[in-house]
Amino acid sequence: MLDLLNLPGIEPVDLRSENGSIVIAAQYSLEGLPICPSCVQPMYRHGKRVTVVADTPMQMQPVRLEISRPRFRCGACGTMDTPELPFLDERRRATRRLVDAIRERCLSMTFHAMSQQTGLAVNTIKNIAHDLIADLERTVRYETPIIMGIDEVMIGGAYRCVITNLATNNLFDMLEARTQQHLKPYFAKLPNRDRVEWVCTDMWRPYKNSFEAYLPNARLVIDKFHVVRMASDALEAERKRLQAKLDKDDRIKVKKSLRWLTLKRPKSLSPTELRALDAVRETYPALALAYDFKETFYRIYDDPDKASAMRAFEAWENCIPASGLDEFRSLARTVRDHYADIFAYWDSPAQITNAYTESLNGLIKIANRNGRGYSFEILRAKALYAKEARKVGSVIRLIDGGRPGVPTTETRKPVEYGPHIPTLVAMSESGQLD
Repeated sequence: MLDLLNLPGIEPVDLRSENGSIVIAAQYSLEGLPICPSCVQPMYRHGKRVTVVADTPMQMQPVRLEISRPRFRCGACGTMDTPELPFLDERRRATRRLVDAIRERCLSMTFHAMSQQTGLAVNTIKNIAHDLIADLERTVRYETPIIMGIDEVMIGGAYRCVITNLATNNLFDMLEARTQQHLKPYFAKLPNRDRVEWVCTDMWRPYKNSFEAYLPNARLVIDKFHVVRMASDALEAERKRLQAKLDKDDRIKVKKSLRWLTLKRPKSLSPTELRALDAVRETYPALALAYDFKETFYRIYDDPDKASAMRAFEAWENCIPASGLDEFRSLARTVRDHYADIFAYWDSPAQITNAYTESLNGLIKIANRNGRGYSFEILRAKALYAKEARKVGSVIRLIDGGRPGVPTTETRKPVEYGPHIPTLVAMSESGQLD
């Protein structure tokens, strides 16, 4: 029979199809009788043992091997022996090449899909993935960011912390929680923590309280999009207050026609929408006033100069009326509470934001949903060790400080910054992060 297996020590003797799988019967290739390790005497055959294991799929079907191995016995001391097959992973009841193939793909496919392809149980796939993750945890190290982003994502009813490299747009790490109890030990053990010069995050106080004692050279900048979002939220509160005073028909009309209109920036409005906005000014002057306050606040971030932006905020704050627009007064107080960290935006390199971290959070939620509730450890590994995304942005560093292209006998060390977030986005859109 044609050798379909190419596995040492066995040869196929039969092939059949059974319950959607290909079953290949094989037998051990016997070459002489083994020697008893105790008596150093030839052993004799004493029955056989059939081992059933999974192998790599063929023709898009799972493959099961039924391997018949002889058993041997020593006539002098009674020692029993069964020949070992080095290509087997006895723990998984599968060939090593199948386990290697699963390790290669288990972080880019759902465990259920891999189970259907290979015929192994979902729990077996999961256990192989956990072994892989443990190996990756020991061997993979990403370069500590100079510009770090910190944000959170809600998964499984709990906030998880996401840390990114904003200088290279790479994912750096994910933590199980965003509490100081989790964050402080993490930053205390962070390798090369003196490299971090900037940290961009929202106004969640535990972030700053956690890292400021352990990142000696880091300066905090509050993320622009978290700040301007509060202006949009304040406008939304004014719109809802207006709707509450209207009858049912007018309330539905206002919600459908005005919500997205007032949340848009003027430059994004079509000519028809601009005319609709003029009608709003005539019909709902209070809502139009709130819209103008939202837009004036947004324009603070359009100013390229820090001193000018600070003056613009002062002017905006002084224009808030004594009554009404309560949410905008609350916004002004929040800015005052975080004044230095918010206006550090104009001091930061290229005026950094957490926009890429926000897009990554959406991908993590999609992966969690597609995987029907992965554990945090699995979800973290799928994002953090995505193989294709890790290739982008990696560089070669010469240990002796030499320059690329200059002959050297020193060892070259690959430097990784973590999976590239735009590549993760592309992979998610193509279904590779399921």
